[in-house]
Amino acid sequence: MNRIQGRQATCLLLVVLSGWSLTMGADNGRDGWIALALAGIFSLLLAALCCLPCERMPQMHWFDLPATVFGCAGGGLYLIALCALAFWSLCMSILGGVIFLRTVSGGQWPVWLLTGAILLCAAAAAQGGIERLVLWTEPVVWIVVLALAVSLLLSVRQLDWQQLWPMLSGGWQAVVPRAYVLLSVPFGEVFYAAAALGGTGTQTRTGLLRACVLASVLLCLLYVRNICLLGEAGAQEVFYPSYTAASVLEFGESFQRGEVLISGSLIVCTVARAALLLVFLSGSVPAATGRGSGKQIVWSAAILSGIVCTMTAGTNRSFADALHLYQLILFPTVLTAAALLVIGVCIRIKKQR
Repeated sequence: MNRIQGRQATCLLLVVLSGWSLTMGADNGRDGWIALALAGIFSLLLAALCCLPCERMPQMHWFDLPATVFGCAGGGLYLIALCALAFWSLCMSILGGVIFLRTVSGGQWPVWLLTGAILLCAAAAAQGGIERLVLWTEPVVWIVVLALAVSLLLSVRQLDWQQLWPMLSGGWQAVVPRAYVLLSVPFGEVFYAAAALGGTGTQTRTGLLRACVLASVLLCLLYVRNICLLGEAGAQEVFYPSYTAASVLEFGESFQRGEVLISGSLIVCTVARAALLLVFLSGSVPAATGRGSGKQIVWSAAILSGIVCTMTAGTNRSFADALHLYQLILFPTVLTAAALLVIGVCIRIKKQR
């Protein structure tokens, strides 16, 4: 069995979570970074829970656990339900990238072309399995983090820190619901990373926890930058505050197109996120049905999701509504799935003793 180090797990999840800044809005105004921080803190508990089954039964891969603890029929139903959820996640990821590209390009590129380009790259990255994917994300994470760090550094001279005051003007009752939504997306997708990495190494939990912390810090800094640069009202008026904030940077002639730097790196994050979901599907579908190889599932899922995304791609507003529904459903679903598997594994181990 190939062993994946904690550092590699960190690179994979950090790239995936960083892509959220592409479509991150400013719905919660100046207090949104507090909601992000809370979501990041609670994501540590979710990540630890998702890693627990494979830690208790390290001799097995995650995709083999449901059939072992629930039986063939129960395990199959468990995985089929998660396959449907992962396919929905895949479509949301692709649609987010496609609608963003369509918006910033003025609608010049057709949906089918953008969808096909993103999915082609994602499928190529995923067809070698999780081991190849983590090798691909190791150099990519430096490109992404460097691009976002440069964007943040170039913003410092233009920031108006007074835009952050007063904090918690609406009280905690306004922040907590938003923290729940952010815990679902992006942090709820740590479930897919834990599943894909489960059984491939002994440092998975450490790597994923580290990625959650780093992503929380990075996203909070970007959110604060957006508010301080655009103002609370300005950040809420635009669909893509991070892109808009990068576009108004002023740092000489060489950085007149700063938004290209951030948008290019975040499209790479979208590809990585889609690739992770394809890897999850390539492991769960054969485990649930007993048919198909990983490579076949990757390309089949890519083609099917491409058709769905091409047919359903709409406006920014319709995507925002669909994203809100997705955020409400993802977290309780993955939390329930992780908890059920942990309970099943614990019962199984107890019976074996």
